[in-house]
Amino acid sequence: MNSLASNPLPNAKSIDFRQLARGLGTVINYGAGDTVFREGDDPSYAYIVLRGKVEVSSHGKLIEEVGEGRPFGVVSLIDNKQRTATAKATEACEIALVNPKQFRYMVETTPNFVWYVLSEVVDRLRATNSAL
Repeated sequence: MNSLASNPLPNAKSIDFRQLARGLGTVINYGAGDTVFREGDDPSYAYIVLRGKVEVSSHGKLIEEVGEGRPFGVVSLIDNKQRTATAKATEACEIALVNPKQFRYMVETTPNFVWYVLSEVVDRLRATNSAL
């Protein structure tokens, strides 16, 4: 029997990566209504919400709200293509900005970080499909 079939995937969502992001990334405070990035921007960072909420929209349509402990802006950082959404703080936020080198370090050295990112990307894909 395949041992992978009997072992569930790690529940990376239950792991809080905020402390790691705070230590590796650059922490920026955003006020309610501040834009973090816009559709068409070049990717420079992945973002992890340390405190507050961020609204992600595409072509003026709400995709989802990203809360504390969750990342956003990951896909563009991975594929190095322009942003396909706009991200705005819906309340005062503290956000860790993680550059490509820091992101790669987290992927390569932190157990379950890949599962955390992958589960977030899948959630974002499902949210985008639902919004269409």
